[in-house]
Amino acid sequence: MIKKYLLIITYLIFCAAILALSIRGIAGNPNSEIINNNEWKDEGPLELSPERGRFALTYSIVEDKSVYFSLPIARFVTPDLGYSNGKYVSLFFPGLSFLVIPGYIIGKIFGISQVGTFAVVGFFALLNVLLIVTIARRLGTSIMAAILGSLVFIFATPAFAYSVSLYQHHISTFLILSSLYILLSSTFFWALGIVWLLVAASIPVDYPNLILMLPIGLYGLGRMIYLKTTEDKIKIGLKLPLFLTFCTAIIPLALFLGFNQLSYGNPFQISGTVPTVKAIDEEGNPTTPASAGTEIIEKFENPELQSKSLLHFFQSRKMLNGFYIHFLSPDRGILYFTPVILFAAYAILPLYKKNSRVLALLLSIIGMGILLYSMWGDPWGGWAFGSRYLIPTYALFSILLAVALDLIKKNILLILFFFAILAYSISVNSLGALTSNRNPPQVEILALEQLSGIEEKYTYERNYDFLYSNRSKSYIYQTYLADNLYAWEYYRLLTFSILAVAGLLVILLSTKRFNNEQL
Repeated sequence: MIKKYLLIITYLIFCAAILALSIRGIAGNPNSEIINNNEWKDEGPLELSPERGRFALTYSIVEDKSVYFSLPIARFVTPDLGYSNGKYVSLFFPGLSFLVIPGYIIGKIFGISQVGTFAVVGFFALLNVLLIVTIARRLGTSIMAAILGSLVFIFATPAFAYSVSLYQHHISTFLILSSLYILLSSTFFWALGIVWLLVAASIPVDYPNLILMLPIGLYGLGRMIYLKTTEDKIKIGLKLPLFLTFCTAIIPLALFLGFNQLSYGNPFQISGTVPTVKAIDEEGNPTTPASAGTEIIEKFENPELQSKSLLHFFQSRKMLNGFYIHFLSPDRGILYFTPVILFAAYAILPLYKKNSRVLALLLSIIGMGILLYSMWGDPWGGWAFGSRYLIPTYALFSILLAVALDLIKKNILLILFFFAILAYSISVNSLGALTSNRNPPQVEILALEQLSGIEEKYTYERNYDFLYSNRSKSYIYQTYLADNLYAWEYYRLLTFSILAVAGLLVILLSTKRFNNEQL
């Protein structure tokens, strides 16, 4: 038992070290006077509008004591800026912006407020690693398989690139995994209360989480229903006291509605449905962006005329194309970015025989994620590294992968093939973590080439070019090592370190001495 805990602690320390060495950022505390400089935006850590929008809300809350954006901050956020009642507001759900406030404040003390903000996401990524290990063990996997499965998630999928930048996906993953762990571990009254709290808390983080957590909610509801069989009847009953556990959902929902009231003047007006401002003129008014083309100019200069609905973001006719984007496309597909995760399929039939209910729950959440974001109006996730929307799905695949590894560990050829694919996946995703998420989708390339006049890349080859130009967005590299070490060498050192640990885990997995009974 002690050996098991020491092993897990050592492994978590290793993961934390790699994340710390990879986290993006530059020294300094950005303020309204310098935040629009290119060193913070396109060429810096806040390279894309989702990051800028969330960081801007954190900054405004801490520094300006307001949920409204001052003019410099509003310019910083465009082209994804909200507009409500004559004021510039956030277009993104507020959960992440509030969660990272402690990191911002602590980072500011040391002169690295942006790095401290990003570090909070890395902390949740580390918690997700621990949860994957714990849930896999709950399903009966060996300790080595559980750890190796979690390593695949954090370093061999696009989850790596989004654990060192400012996106909500690791928070969503944490809420899903935490709810799953509680349901699998406890049948006590309070357990359901915590699950409903987590489900409700997921909405202010990102509203599609409510759909992703629907199978968890249904699984929890199943505990409130009981069947009583007699000779001629089957009675269905409800455990009414358990319905009191829904009260815990009131807290996060009330806070969310309060934020909406404060920001938009309506508790039921939520982020994403407020009018969008793409550009601001010299007087500080909404204006038409230079790239507007034939779009209706009036709606840019008068945002109140816009009409938006969350339901319009989902279109079933786009489903097949969405499947292609997420699985097969060279700019986002699993086959190109993280093929190692597909080994999880080996676990489906054995887990069905062992625990069909848990398998159904896992596959339901996975299916919800894939289905939802295949119907999404922008399945590419904008400019992104890999399919960022599937990060919670990668986590659940990693749990199944841990089960699969115990099944294939005695097959030497198969385990060698697994390690080869794992090495490829780690190499690709380490590349993304240390460089940039600014990869355009393939559909935008032709227009981009017309603007730049040069051939533009849209796969992870773009990240290779970034690295070969001796650039990395890692805070540690830029601050302490750039003068003495090429970016390519830094990438090789970190990638080799991850591969070395992965190789050791594969060897130990296949060694009888380190089986589950020993640890």
